[in-house]
Amino acid sequence: MDTVEGRKDYFRFTSKFSTYLTLLGFSVAASDIWRFPLLVNRNGGGAFLIPFVIMIVVCGIPMYFLEYSVGKFSGRGPYQMWDVSPLFRGVGVTVSAAYLIYMIGSSVFRCWIIEFIIYAVRNPIPWNHCKNEWNTPFCKDNTALINAGNKTNITDLHSLPVNISSNGNSTSTNRVSEQSSNMSWTTNISGPVNISGTPMSAVEEFWQYQVLQLSSGVSDFSPVILRYFLYMFLFRLVILLGTVKSIKSIEKVIYVTATVPFFLTVAIFIRSLMLPGSGDGIYYFFYPEFDKILKSRVWIEATLMAFYTLAFGWGAIVLLGSHADFKDNCLRTSIVLPIIDMLLAVFSGMVCFCVLGNMAHSYGVHITEVINAGMAVGMVAYITALSSFPLPQLWTSLFLVSILLTGVDSQLIPLDMIMQLIGDLYPRAKSGFRIYALIGVSLVIFLVSLLLCTGAGAYIFLWMDWYGGAWIGPIVAFVEIIVVAWIYGMDRFNADVFMMIGRPIPALLRVGIAFVSPFIVAVIFFTSIVEYLPPKYGAYTYPTLARVFGWVVVAITLLPILIQAFYILQKPGGSLIKKMKHYIKPLDTWGPCEEEKEAEFHDKKHRYNKRCFKDLLYYNVFGDYPSSSSMYKIENAELDLLNKDDGRT
Repeated sequence: MDTVEGRKDYFRFTSKFSTYLTLLGFSVAASDIWRFPLLVNRNGGGAFLIPFVIMIVVCGIPMYFLEYSVGKFSGRGPYQMWDVSPLFRGVGVTVSAAYLIYMIGSSVFRCWIIEFIIYAVRNPIPWNHCKNEWNTPFCKDNTALINAGNKTNITDLHSLPVNISSNGNSTSTNRVSEQSSNMSWTTNISGPVNISGTPMSAVEEFWQYQVLQLSSGVSDFSPVILRYFLYMFLFRLVILLGTVKSIKSIEKVIYVTATVPFFLTVAIFIRSLMLPGSGDGIYYFFYPEFDKILKSRVWIEATLMAFYTLAFGWGAIVLLGSHADFKDNCLRTSIVLPIIDMLLAVFSGMVCFCVLGNMAHSYGVHITEVINAGMAVGMVAYITALSSFPLPQLWTSLFLVSILLTGVDSQLIPLDMIMQLIGDLYPRAKSGFRIYALIGVSLVIFLVSLLLCTGAGAYIFLWMDWYGGAWIGPIVAFVEIIVVAWIYGMDRFNADVFMMIGRPIPALLRVGIAFVSPFIVAVIFFTSIVEYLPPKYGAYTYPTLARVFGWVVVAITLLPILIQAFYILQKPGGSLIKKMKHYIKPLDTWGPCEEEKEAEFHDKKHRYNKRCFKDLLYYNVFGDYPSSSSMYKIENAELDLLNKDDGRT
């Protein structure tokens, strides 16, 4: 792998295919398995798909292009890229802090996957039957479920109303309570238990009662699941070893982790189409409930899902772009990759709903009532489908291992980003002290993550995802758009892109970056604040203190932006306004990562000092300067000089 000229601490991908696969592998993470089906399920099926596709096109592609191009042009990561406008350099610290929270919260998800893998190799697989110590009388045998040609006969218990108590435990009407109390059964389950009479698949009961072992709430850390401590240690050790050589090893790992899940998903889809009721699931998945499309909450969650799956606003695309070849066609990459990622997310959801349709058909309930596992709706559906395959132990293990490997990718890149930040702030950490800094960061993540290896783990996981994942991305994305489009300027950005690929930014993309994307991000952000709903895990409502602390975490994560700006503006250099004008401009160190282009860039950068805001506004709209402006005269003079030189040649 070659180093980028002039940037010995960065490396280029070995090929264009490797670049595409790494970008795609990072975007198509485990979240598409659990998050996307969950959002589709609770937002009316096809009613969610329409705004999701729209937001990928009108907001996702422009933002992806902006971040990938800036990273590729400068060869800089999410911290040093802010040489383009040093007043906002704190954004690089914010995205690293947000990823630190993400790594702490999401690590336990990998422990849950490891628990599945350990049980998957048993014969019979424990979630294919209901004879385990964690099962309830309402457990439905998976084999009977999948092979059902007709709807399973459900007792009248399901038709009775169910009340949910404030602590998350399900309690039914008197008739249900009487019938369930007459049943002779014992269980080692702690936390919320299904006593409502609602049928629950064996896979879902395994997830709820054996894997999660939910406590009574977010402040209840019982039971402490000691085996998860070991899983967590092994997982963090793998991530540490995989980050020792930075991006060199990541692109090699991605060849396996990005391709294996796809082929397995195709196999699951073919199998799930053979199940009775699968067509109903696909119908629900694609048919929109038009009344829900008009609800702002659907659009908010569709936009946030676009942010999450493409990972823009988090710095990762900038980081990966910095390792791409300078002359790579960033325009093509930024259109093809988001569309492929969108199609894969939709395909993954379609596979999930094929299985959900079969489960609803067998249970005799509506598809929205078939799974109560909340965030695990996708996991439960996939595992259910794999249980019907020949040699289910093999297929299930392969699928779970592939999901685990995908989780490795989604942790390697953020950790590498944090190490880059430490190296930029403390240059000694880039050389001999890197391994010590890496061990220190990994140890902190491991120790804090142990809090999630308890009965409160699922509550904390969702809480961290709710506050850490929903707000940081849109805020950072908005800052990036304003800086690049309205401070640095689309004219300069266009010149940078032309220097890389030999063609200007298309008009639609220019308008999308300068006007459409910031408008959408701002509207979604403020609407989400107005329509803010506190997080819930199923019927469990988080206490006020947990919600307040969630907002405190958001504020602390965003604080580096303000602290860095305040620190810079405290430096001597004139009035506050004068210093602000100075520090929003690019530093002299800002420029292309290829040395042969540096002279050309620095020769032309001074002409933008004569540009006024009116010129920039006109350019952002029309792609040119007004004929009365000095910028228009400068450009024409340069063109005349260029034509004369061509004539002499």
